[in-house]
Amino acid sequence: MPLTAKQAWVEVNKLRLLGPTGNSPGIFIVDESPFQQEQEAAAAESQDPVIAGRILPTSDIYKEGAYRLEMRFSPGYPFKPPEVRFATPIYHLNVDKDGLVCIPILRVTENWNANTSLADVVKAIVDVIDHPKIEYAMSPEIQKEYDSNKAEYERKAKQMVKDKALRRN
Repeated sequence: MPLTAKQAWVEVNKLRLLGPTGNSPGIFIVDESPFQQEQEAAAAESQDPVIAGRILPTSDIYKEGAYRLEMRFSPGYPFKPPEVRFATPIYHLNVDKDGLVCIPILRVTENWNANTSLADVVKAIVDVIDHPKIEYAMSPEIQKEYDSNKAEYERKAKQMVKDKALRRN
């Protein structure tokens, strides 16, 4: 069963609630969705929609940048999780070289269920960026560096923030 227009519209609006408001910096900014109005959502039903936006982590290492995420929905959604990928390069224990992020909520066999919202996914991703999880390391080399030489890991991560991260505004 493909993503319906109503599901997509609800999900995008939940994501927009994670954005900056008043005194809150927010954690996610929606940049692109297959529609901007509810009526346009119907046109998106026939394709595998992609919703893209920027996460805004708060940890010392990553707080100076924004990182573009792309969420692609397969025909199995909401019974299968979306594919979530960083489009902005990020040096992180839980993100592979292709931008795929490893968090339990996106695993079909563990925590994914049809009621999981994209807002929950984004919150989990921001949490893992701010608090790396060694048990979900995507690269043995980065895991070893994180374990044995955290200062070097942080130096490389901060350099990539400086070189590759997007501006927050």
